[in-house]
Amino acid sequence: MSTPEIVRASFPSFSLKGRLALITGASDGIGKQIAIAFAGMGANAALISREPSRLEDTIAAIRNFGAEARGYAGDVTSIQSIQSVVDRVVSELGPVVILVNSAGSPLTKMAFDVTEEDWDRVIDTGLKGTYFTSVEVARYMAKQGYGKIINLSSTYSQSVAAGKSVYAISKAGISHLTRALAAEWASLGIRVNALAPTLTNTPTRQSIFQDPNRMESILSKIPMGRFATGEDITGAAIFLASEASDFITGQTIFVDGGWNAAR
Repeated sequence: MSTPEIVRASFPSFSLKGRLALITGASDGIGKQIAIAFAGMGANAALISREPSRLEDTIAAIRNFGAEARGYAGDVTSIQSIQSVVDRVVSELGPVVILVNSAGSPLTKMAFDVTEEDWDRVIDTGLKGTYFTSVEVARYMAKQGYGKIINLSSTYSQSVAAGKSVYAISKAGISHLTRALAAEWASLGIRVNALAPTLTNTPTRQSIFQDPNRMESILSKIPMGRFATGEDITGAAIFLASEASDFITGQTIFVDGGWNAAR
């Protein structure tokens, strides 16, 4: 009897060891949790905030994993600020392999009550910031022939609700922008994808979780019967940042317990 051939599978790695991740909106919420999770997988981090002092807790948590982290003052609503901080990060820390565009500005307000200031804050922080931060980081990624960009979208990129018109426009724009940049930059080795969470149980959302009626209304739309946790989002983010997703680009991955599928 002949000896059967042994087939050795080649498994992709989810390790981020040695990769530098630039993350906006990392002082709290999902951005903070992604930054810490990346550190657990070996990544170093450059964190951008308008108030760098608010990054201290995130930086301390990252360093507990033995990874390096540095905070930078930057405003994603200003193209000049974005250009300056990206250039400084690359000069001081080296090539950026991963970009996470997590900075955003939530808004729940009926359309009749939305002000021009509301519109500018939400659109400039979420959509303009994502666009121009991606462009500036991608200039460097193109030179190195490799990069992963992860944008933060939302279930509201595909669904609507009263009071969510401006926020939904911003997130729908981010998902469509993700597709546009992915198609444009695929030949340069840059993968662009988005995560679209439902309501996630983070410290910045506790006011919602203290409103039983609102919680019940949202929970009724989630077939899996629970809200998202930080771990639900960070698992998907690690996948998109790692080599395991190297042939995936232009996708918005819904981390929503079936919300989008059931609508």
